[in-house]
Amino acid sequence: MGYLYITGGSIRNRKIIGPQNQKTRPMQAFLRKTLFDLMPLSLKKSIIWDIFAGSGAIGLEALSRGAGKVFFVEKDIKMTTVIGRNVKLCGFQEQSQVLLADFFDLKRWVSRVEPPEIVFLDPPFPINPVEVLEKMYNLFELVKNSLIVIRFSKKSNPSLECPFYRVIIRRAYGDSALLFGSFE
Repeated sequence: MGYLYITGGSIRNRKIIGPQNQKTRPMQAFLRKTLFDLMPLSLKKSIIWDIFAGSGAIGLEALSRGAGKVFFVEKDIKMTTVIGRNVKLCGFQEQSQVLLADFFDLKRWVSRVEPPEIVFLDPPFPINPVEVLEKMYNLFELVKNSLIVIRFSKKSNPSLECPFYRVIIRRAYGDSALLFGSFE
């Protein structure tokens, strides 16, 4: 079992449980730190969606840095157990809700969340990021005022194929690219 560390905020350097399989590729610590350093919005008391949550590291980073509540959406039952353990390790049970659901099956989870200020999307690299953004756009009424942050393989280019997604910040690091944007 691997371990990850929270990179900032109230529980900085806290060790959390990482994924136990090769299917899940957690965001590296330096990239998580960069993501939050680039954040153009305040996290204070904000509602966050951590989609394709994996170990929950991104949502836990957000809570550590002052977010009010995080909804973790993950379809792998083993990873939802890991997220639950990590939430407890960090003491964020009151500010967290872990949802066992496939992101693409909107009916299974959307009715159980509150509208977010920030959405983190970290789909597996084989999934087309344009598909993810299009599916998220189906939730326009819930996310029309949200910052949408997506990580994807830099070999893809969803901003060119998604005219309804307005990019605010784009950065590439190693194999990964980060887009910060919103829907128009």
